[in-house]
Formats: sequence, structure tokens, C-alpha cells
Amino acid sequence: MVSDRMQNTYDPRYDGIYQRGAAEAASRAVPPAPHAPALPRPAEDAAAPSVIREVGSEAPGQPEPSTPPRNPFDVWAWVVAALLVALGVYFLSAPMMYEQQYVEQSAQGQMGTPYSNPWFNYTVAAAPPLIFLGVATAVVQLFVLSIRHTLRTR
Repeated sequence: MVSDRMQNTYDPRYDGIYQRGAAEAASRAVPPAPHAPALPRPAEDAAAPSVIREVGSEAPGQPEPSTPPRNPFDVWAWVVAALLVALGVYFLSAPMMYEQQYVEQSAQGQMGTPYSNPWFNYTVAAAPPLIFLGVATAVVQLFVLSIRHTLRTR
């Protein structure tokens, strides 16, 4: 156990703020720390836009990678998808568009044979597969572009 006479002695192993009775003397003896000097601000050129660049991503002296060329078949895939959907919608609505005209021609007797099945009756069966194929082509194209973008940004 520590005796009372040991409590009043100064121990040089420890700083003064940890000594009994020396806290006031130590706080008066230490001057406040100087403030850090302000860093100089670089002059910004008004003509050059501020751009954030990644530091250390490439070896010095190498030019920045250019964007890879686009696949020319991407545009054709979108055109084919749009044409398939448009043709499917047209075939689906053909009976409604041409029914009145067909009825008028058959009433006036302008038909060559007593009964001929109009061409637009056959298009109704082809319309749903064409619409489905067009939408599926667009979805696959979106999936391929998404995968290609993900692989390019890694």
C-alpha cells in the first residue's frame, strides 16, 4: 500500500498533469499549440472545367482508353423487333379495318366467286406469335446490352 508521504512526491516518470498537485502548474507551463498554416489554394483557370480524375488508375504516359466501338447489329436487332411488333399489331387489327370494305364489296356483287375467304382472316392467327417474337427480341437485346455494359465497366 502507498504511504501518505509518497503521494506528495513528484515522480519524473510521468507527465506533470498526472502528478498530484502539479496539474495547475503543468497547465500554466505549457503554451498553446500553434495553428496549422493555411494551405495555398491553386489558381483555377476559368476556361478549363473542373474535372475529377482517378489518381493512379493507369500507368503514366498512357492515353485514356477510348470508348469501344458499338456493335452494328444492335441497331438492326431493334429495327427487327419494332417491325415484328408493328406487323403483329397490323395483322391483329386487319379484320377490323377491312371488314366494312369486304362487306360492301360482297353486297354489290363485285366478288369473282360466290364466296371467298378474305385474306385478313388468316392474319389473326399470325399476329400473336409476331407480337411475342418482337417483344422477346427487344427483351433479349436489352439483356445483351445490360450484360455488355456490366462487363465493360468492370
